[in-house]
Amino acid sequence: MNRLAVVQHHSGSIRLASLQFLTLAAVGMVSPYINLYLVDIGFSATLIGTLSSIGAVLALVLTPILNQFADKRMLHRRLFMAYLLGFAIANIIFATSHVEFIIIIAVLLVQVTVSPSMTLGMQLTMTQLANRSKAMLGQIRSFAAMGFAAASLLAGQLFGVGGFPLLFWIGALFAAISIQVATIFPAKPKIKQASSDAPPVARRKGFYVMLASQFFALMGIQNSFVFIFVHFQQNLGIPTAEIGVWAALIAGAEIPFFVLMDSVLPRVKFRQGYIFGLLGMATFIFLLGATESLLMLALLLLFRGLMWPSLHLSSFGVVSAISHPQNVATNQAILQVTVPSIAMLLTGSAFGWVFEHLGAFVFFGLCAFMCVIGASIMLVGYRLFEVNPQPKTA
Repeated sequence: MNRLAVVQHHSGSIRLASLQFLTLAAVGMVSPYINLYLVDIGFSATLIGTLSSIGAVLALVLTPILNQFADKRMLHRRLFMAYLLGFAIANIIFATSHVEFIIIIAVLLVQVTVSPSMTLGMQLTMTQLANRSKAMLGQIRSFAAMGFAAASLLAGQLFGVGGFPLLFWIGALFAAISIQVATIFPAKPKIKQASSDAPPVARRKGFYVMLASQFFALMGIQNSFVFIFVHFQQNLGIPTAEIGVWAALIAGAEIPFFVLMDSVLPRVKFRQGYIFGLLGMATFIFLLGATESLLMLALLLLFRGLMWPSLHLSSFGVVSAISHPQNVATNQAILQVTVPSIAMLLTGSAFGWVFEHLGAFVFFGLCAFMCVIGASIMLVGYRLFEVNPQPKTA
C-alpha cells in the first residue's frame, strides 16, 4: 500500500507539472502575438492601452463575484476550467473573425480569463502540494516556464507557415487540453468549509502594506509587458517571425531559477525575496528601454530570469504568511488579481499614450519607477510583517 501511495503521489505531481506546462503553453503560443496582431490590423497603442484598462475593470468586477460563487458552491475546479474555456473561445475568435467589435470582445475575454486563471491555478496547486506535504512549488512552476518557452519557440515557426490564425488555433487547442488535465484538482475540497456564522478574521497590517506595494509594482510590470513585444518589433527591429524566439528566452531563462527557489526561499523571509525580485525587475525594465543592442537584450532577459521567480513565488508566499487560513484564498485573489486590475484600470490608457507619444525610454523608465515605489513601500512597512499573535476576529 505504501508503494501504491508513492506511485499515486508521483503521478499527481506529474499531472500538476503537465497542467502548468499546458496552460502556459496556451498563453505562450499567443500572448507575444496578440498585441502585434492588433497593431497589424490597425489598433493604436492608445487603444490597446484603453482595452487593457477596460479589461481590468471587467476583471475587477467579475473575479470577486465568480470567486465568491466558487467559494460558496465549492466549485473552484469548475471555475478554473471555465477560465480556460473562455481563453480558448477568445483564440478562436481571433483566428476566425475580421469584425473589429468581435475582436475587441476577444481581447477583453483574454483580459478577464488569463490572470484570474493563473492565480486560481497557482492557489489550487499550492493547496494540492500542501495536502501532500511537498515543498516543490518552484519545481512545478518551472514547468509553466517550460511550456511558455516551448510554445513561443514553436509559435515562431508556425507563424511562418500559417500567420496569426494558425497561432490562435493552436493556442485554443492547448487550452482545451488543459481543461481535461485540470481534473487533477478535486471536484470539491476535502477540508470542510468554515461555518458561515463564524466571525470574519481581521487582516494583519502587513496585508495593507502588501496591497499598496502590489498596486505600484504591478502597475509597472503589467504595463511594461503590454508593449514589450511591440517594442521588440518597432524599436529593436526584430521580425515578427522571430518574436517567439525572444519570448522563449524570456520564459526559458526562468526555468533553473524557479527550481532553485525551492532551496533558497525557505532560508530567507518571503518579503526579502519579494523586495529583491521587485528591485531586480525595476532594473530590468529600465535597462530594457535604454538598450539598442540585441546582445544586451539577451543578457537582460537572462537577468530577468533570476528576478521574476524570486518576485513571483515570494509574492504568493508573503500573502500566505500574513493571512489566516480563513481568508488566505480571498487575500490571494485581492492582491494577485483585483489590485493589478485597479492599477491597469487607472493607468492603462495613460501608459499607452506615453509609449506612443514619448517613446520607449520614457515609457519603460516610468514603469521601472513604479516598481521602485512598490519596493520602497515594502521597506517602509517592513516591521509590520513580523509574526504577530493570532489576529482578533472582527
